Amino acid sequence: MLRWVGCRKPSIPPKSIGMPSRLLWFLGFPVLVVLGGCGDQLECDSIETRKAVLQTISNDHRNPLVNFAARESTAKPTAENSKPQYLLGEKIVTTSASEDKRTLQCSGGISVSLGDIKASKEVEFTVQKSSDGKLAVSVAPYQF
Repeated sequence: MLRWVGCRKPSIPPKSIGMPSRLLWFLGFPVLVVLGGCGDQLECDSIETRKAVLQTISNDHRNPLVNFAARESTAKPTAENSKPQYLLGEKIVTTSASEDKRTLQCSGGISVSLGDIKASKEVEFTVQKSSDGKLAVSVAPYQF
């Protein structure tokens, strides 16, 4: 039932709001509970994991991939081209997962650009989320 209040738009009496809004709340609540549990899942291809992998690899000064690129480059080292630029491939896959889904084995492509050379390699890594939510990544050593 609608009623006019002065020159304003019709308003809906409060009694008619109760039933449909309660029904929507009861129907929507289970959906929210299910979606609320999705944010804590560990993924190999998440932005957080990608950043951690790139950070781990770029901090390794004995990285064989960048050492290979440096040996093969014919460009003279300058301030712009002496710092390696890393890029993870578009697809990172989960190769295995622990029973509790807190530890994942992952695999994907990584490339480095240094000077005039770009080198690529398949990289395998482990990502683990502790109970306090911190992420730990370890990259399996690779050889050329």
